[in-house]
Amino acid sequence: MSFHAGVPGDRSQDGYAVAPGVTRGPDLDTPPPDDPGLSRLLVLALVAAVGGAVTGLVGGAFRQLLVELTVRRDELLAWAQSSGPVRWIVPVLLGAVAAGLARVVVRWAPEASGSGVQRVEAHIRGEAPPAPPRVLPTKFVGGLLSIGAAGLLLGREGPTVQMGASIGAFFSRIFRLSLHDVRTVTCSLGGAGLGVAFNAPLGGSLFVFEEVAHAFRTRLVVATFVGTTCALAVSRLVVGGAPVLPVGDVSPGPGWLLVGYAVLGGLLGALGVAYNRLVVRCLDVFANVGAGVAPEAKAAAIGAVVMAVGVAAPWLIGGGDGLNEDMLIGSLGVTTLLVAVAVRWLLGPLSYSAGTPGGLFAPLLVLGAGIGALAGHLVGAVHPELTSAVASFAVVGMSSFFAGVVRAPVTGVVLIMEMTGQTTLAVPMVIASAAALIVATVLKGPPIYDTLRLRMHPSPGGVNQ
Repeated sequence: MSFHAGVPGDRSQDGYAVAPGVTRGPDLDTPPPDDPGLSRLLVLALVAAVGGAVTGLVGGAFRQLLVELTVRRDELLAWAQSSGPVRWIVPVLLGAVAAGLARVVVRWAPEASGSGVQRVEAHIRGEAPPAPPRVLPTKFVGGLLSIGAAGLLLGREGPTVQMGASIGAFFSRIFRLSLHDVRTVTCSLGGAGLGVAFNAPLGGSLFVFEEVAHAFRTRLVVATFVGTTCALAVSRLVVGGAPVLPVGDVSPGPGWLLVGYAVLGGLLGALGVAYNRLVVRCLDVFANVGAGVAPEAKAAAIGAVVMAVGVAAPWLIGGGDGLNEDMLIGSLGVTTLLVAVAVRWLLGPLSYSAGTPGGLFAPLLVLGAGIGALAGHLVGAVHPELTSAVASFAVVGMSSFFAGVVRAPVTGVVLIMEMTGQTTLAVPMVIASAAALIVATVLKGPPIYDTLRLRMHPSPGGVNQ
């Protein structure tokens, strides 16, 4: 199962992209030759259950702490705004220190830099070893510093995916599973981590099959469903089970509006290719500009810039959940949406280039919602009777931009349905995501995680990005 196209390297019959000169490891699409049957399947399920429970606890705690840090950061920014410019230096310094420290902790575990999704995929393909246990505390602390304290425009899903994969690798070694099953559990609990991040068990599971493993077979399905179920059961004890971005019932509008959704999808497919190129460009600039400057100092500079923006407009920085909610309920005007999209389009890739722990999913969903909401305003101006156009186009925009950037349309559609808690826009999302996929493929833009995986080599800062 693969929707990827235009990626350098050869492809095996299962669709995996293989970097030149890399030898493939055991294939997750083929059962291990020494599989003794039911007993080993039960052990695999047990490991997935234990690891999933731990992933739910860790991921739930990570989400809750990020919420609390975001509240404290917003309080600090409000305090800085309430007086003269002298107070502004406090949050700017905090952003610099927090981002610099987040990059410092990455020195202890270089594998924890960036999203981490590409590293999980590289391990599944036999291109990299499993993440060592030290990745978990590094990702946890570094993510809190970069996303919560510094307000970098990064997502919580990347850290939870890699933390889940690290937990899977740890328990697999304890139970002495085969290399094949180690990779199966690692892959499965990475998806459980995504499910915990967005309270989306089906989206997390499909992410495993469509994006990470490109496979759908019995052992992988068992490990994924068991691990994800246990992870969500535990995480909901910590953060609850409500949808992350509830929007209620939204009407897709008349049938002819499907053409508008398709046009939006095609546009977001092209913008997805451009966004991926910007992310890679920012990584190159970070690595090459100021070659003699420590990466921690450059990360601190990025943190200061982001927090300075936050002093002026706190709602523009961070993971963007609050901003996304406002976009989905149609409470933002056109000017505000234009500012939000323009600023976050630039600050998102800039934040990622710092090499601190943090993902790409959440920021790109905000951009997709913003661009979709702008399209909804345009439709509403032409047809005022379509009162829910802004909300419906914002929801469809999230799934379409996800398809254009990540190139996993099925995961994107199901993920957004779970995050928003409604299914009425399923058909528009499918049509728009298909359009985004077609346009991105025609433009030969590689999926972001394939690009990042093929870039995994030592950088001047000593961190693989």
